[in-house]
Amino acid sequence: MTVSTDPLVGRVLGGRYEITSRIARGGMATVYRAQDTHLRRGVAVKVMHEGLYEDEEFARRFDLEAKAAARLVNPHVVSVFDQGVDDMRPYIVMEYVPGCTLRHVIVQEAPLTPRHALAMLEPVVSALASAHDDGLVHRDVKPENVLISDRGQIKVADFGLARAVTAQSATATGLLVGTVSYLPPELVVSNRADERSDVYSTGIVLFEMLTGHKPHTGDTPIQVAWAHVHEDVPAPSTYLAGEGRRGRELAEHIPAYLDALVRTCTARDPSDRPADGRVLLGLIRSARVSLAQGRADDPAITSLMHRGGGPRPTSPVPAPGAPTGSPARTRTPVSPIDRAGAVRPGAVATPRTDVSHRPDASHRAVSPRTPREAPNPTIRSAAPTRPRNPGAARTPRAGTVPTARVRSGRAPAPARTRNSYRGRRNLIAMLLITALAVTVGLLAYRFGVSLRTAASPVAVSGAAGSSSTTAAPLTGPEDPPSIR
Repeated sequence: MTVSTDPLVGRVLGGRYEITSRIARGGMATVYRAQDTHLRRGVAVKVMHEGLYEDEEFARRFDLEAKAAARLVNPHVVSVFDQGVDDMRPYIVMEYVPGCTLRHVIVQEAPLTPRHALAMLEPVVSALASAHDDGLVHRDVKPENVLISDRGQIKVADFGLARAVTAQSATATGLLVGTVSYLPPELVVSNRADERSDVYSTGIVLFEMLTGHKPHTGDTPIQVAWAHVHEDVPAPSTYLAGEGRRGRELAEHIPAYLDALVRTCTARDPSDRPADGRVLLGLIRSARVSLAQGRADDPAITSLMHRGGGPRPTSPVPAPGAPTGSPARTRTPVSPIDRAGAVRPGAVATPRTDVSHRPDASHRAVSPRTPREAPNPTIRSAAPTRPRNPGAARTPRAGTVPTARVRSGRAPAPARTRNSYRGRRNLIAMLLITALAVTVGLLAYRFGVSLRTAASPVAVSGAAGSSSTTAAPLTGPEDPPSIR
């Protein structure tokens, strides 16, 4: 029977959490298994080491970061239940996850296949994406902080803990000895970190999962730390190719886009990495899709990986297929990463254009006298139409017949049909009025001619061919004589 010599085993912290056994001891804290005497459930309690809790500023920061971590809502984040101080020792109460850590998997199974490695890494990056969305940086991503339950659930622990610890600049170097292999260069140089620092550490974890080794080694921790600053992390396939025949065989199964993903995540310049966990999550999902489809090479995805997710354009781009010179309305191009966090495999994301709502799309003019038939969806007008001013009234030119415009491949809209019928009725009315005016004019002209004829001299024939007699004219004496 082994008797624990840890002084905290058997104690009750905060009058509530009874320590039953010690689980693990790290460079910053010791993790214990405890029993919540109020809710009667098993929990994990992490107690800070003695050299940390003597600093009041650290205790304040630890309290703030623990509360920030407790607000994270993600199935892949270890839940934070409580936080307190007992006998000057800060502690944090977390969800107890029975199982092992990613470190055990790497030691026993690495190098992992690309599919297995990405399947285990995606939940980790999902947790980081949620933290980054809430403005929280982990700062200590490593296999020891990735917990794998007996049911296969993968969860990330210690959100907020590492940030509170590294806030102590005087002792940060000594505290990070155990995690220096995953330390981003900016933390070594300036002790400043952001979301891209977590991306760097995640890339190192992926490298270790694919190769079974850490990219930088040294006799002392400071040598390893400066190696992150001055040396690039090699591509996993390149590293394995130098490990003998077995390594070369494993390297053949690592596609180029996976090498590019590791290289862009571990870029020494933070601006060359994916912006945050959300962008990295999209890249990992894209790589998983390509692997599932058996693609050994995907140039579009590889190029996107090298660019760290690609730029996010904001200027409008002409719609694909829009007629030349036609100012087709386009939407702002979206990021290659969609809302769900995935990139379309095999092609870089392209801006979408809603053709059905373009006011200047090519139309096919149909005469109003043609029978009403369903338009042929395969026929499109080759000549682009002129852009119209939506606010200006459309008035037909004199002598022209209004035409009803039909959208290519779509039935005429009801509003346009009513307008064409109204135009036809107006045309018929105009024709009738014109015909009536012409008729009235002709009748008036004939009536005037008949009156003038009645007023002129009339020749009256005599009897039996005798000389004729002229009737007296109705006009005055000044009128000229009639010419027979």
